[in-house]
Amino acid sequence: MTQRFIKLGEGYSDVFELFTLIEAMPERVKHLIAFHTVKDGKEVTSIAAIFEPTKTGNFQPIYICLEGIPRTTKTNTRIDKFKQIASNINKQIIEMDVPPSTSYYEEELFFNQLISILRLNRLIDPMK
Repeated sequence: MTQRFIKLGEGYSDVFELFTLIEAMPERVKHLIAFHTVKDGKEVTSIAAIFEPTKTGNFQPIYICLEGIPRTTKTNTRIDKFKQIASNINKQIIEMDVPPSTSYYEEELFFNQLISILRLNRLIDPMK
């Protein structure tokens, strides 16, 4: 099985694309994840949706909006909407603290590390 992160971006509108994907295919959503980190001295969150593998090709996408949401105690529209969508599809948001993507030489290495973490926590299937 191929498991890969698909980066949607970091901006405001990218998050709403992720929400649209989740709402369009709620039956394919396996897990919703919030990765928390400190990047450039600021606490930020990446949100992700792990989808069930495709029937043909055995590909498992993990859509992510990378480090674009400020982590704050104040109301955050994007996080509130993510929570609402999770509730609507009966999923819990799994939260994890991870190092920032900038601590890796390449972004792909960062994504490989996250895949390893997800496998260790049995959130995605092990390598076959």
